[in-house]
Amino acid sequence: CAQACPYNAIADARRPCVRSCPVDAISVDKKNRRAFIDYSKCISCGNCTVACPFSAISDVSMITDVIEAIRDKTQEVYACFAPSIEGQFGGVSVGEMIRALQYLGFTDAMEVSLGADATAYYEAQEAKEVAREGGHMTTSCCPAFYNMVAKHYPALLDKVSHTVSPMVATARYIKKRHPGATVVFIGPCAAKKLEAMQDDIRTDVDFVLTYEELMGIFEARDIDFSQLPDSPDLDEGTRAGRGFAVAGGVAAAVEELIHKEHPECQIKTQRADGLRECRKLLMLAKAGKLDGYLLEGMACPGGCVAGAGTVVSADTAAKKLSQHMAQATGGAADDSRYRDLADQLN
Repeated sequence: CAQACPYNAIADARRPCVRSCPVDAISVDKKNRRAFIDYSKCISCGNCTVACPFSAISDVSMITDVIEAIRDKTQEVYACFAPSIEGQFGGVSVGEMIRALQYLGFTDAMEVSLGADATAYYEAQEAKEVAREGGHMTTSCCPAFYNMVAKHYPALLDKVSHTVSPMVATARYIKKRHPGATVVFIGPCAAKKLEAMQDDIRTDVDFVLTYEELMGIFEARDIDFSQLPDSPDLDEGTRAGRGFAVAGGVAAAVEELIHKEHPECQIKTQRADGLRECRKLLMLAKAGKLDGYLLEGMACPGGCVAGAGTVVSADTAAKKLSQHMAQATGGAADDSRYRDLADQLN
C-alpha cells in the first residue's frame, strides 16, 4: 500500500536499522527506546551498518591486525581480492591494484576468480548428482545467504553445496604454495569476516578487509595510484569466475560447465538476490516446489558488487566488472590456468 499510494499517506516510521534487517533480528525496547540485535537471528549481512544514518552500528575491523602482520618482517602476507574490486578505486585496474598492495607491504596478491573457477568445477559435479536424483541444491558462496539457511531454514542446510567458497579455495591454494604465510581476503562483504572465523576455515583465511577499509589504508598512506609503475592486465581467472561477483554469475558458471561436459544433462537454475527475495526462494524450496533446481542465493541486490563494504555504486561496479569479464582469456570455468585449485576444496 505504501508503494502504491499516490498521496504518500502511508509512512514506514520504523528505524532505518529495523527496516533494513531482512530477518527481523533488530528490535526496539519499548521502555527505553534502545535498539538491540538478536544474534541468534542475525546473519551478518551488514544491511544495518549501511542503513544507520548515525554510524552507530559497525562490524569488527581487522585493519590493525593486518598492519601489524605486514610490519612483521618475519612472515609473508598475501592478499587475495574479489573480482568485484574492479572499479572500486576509480580507474585502477586489477593489475595496478596488485602493484598498490605490494607497495603497502603485501608480499603478493591474486584475484579470487581463480578460486571461483575451482568452486564452479566442484559445484557442477554436485549439481549433476542433484539433476539425476531429484531434490535441489543451493550454492555456498554467499556467507549471509548460508547463515540465513542455517539459522532460519535449518531443514534445508543439507541442500547447501558442500564446496567451499572461492575465498577459502584461493586461501588454501596460497598456503599450500607458501606454508606459514598470512592470508588476507579483501572484498565487498562484511559477512566474510564471520565466515573466516569458522572453526574449519580460520586456519585458511587469517584476516578480512572490506574495500572501504582498504580505501582507508590507502588514504592513510597517501598512495597516488597514478604514480605507481605500469602493470600488465591480469591474465588469470576466467570470464565465468569473474562473473561470480554479479547476481546469477555462480549459477551461470555451473550451468555452463555442465552443458559443456554433458550436453544431455538438463539442469534448471533459479536465483534470488537481496535477502528478502532469498527468503521467498527458500520458502518455495522448503515447500518442494523447486526440486531439480540449482538455486543461487545472493544477500546483496545485484550481487557482490553491491556489498556493504563497497566504495562505489552497484551500477558503476557492475559496468566495470563487465569490462573486466570481457578481458578474460578463458571463458568457461574449466578454461582456468589454475585447475589445481580444485584440489584445495576438499
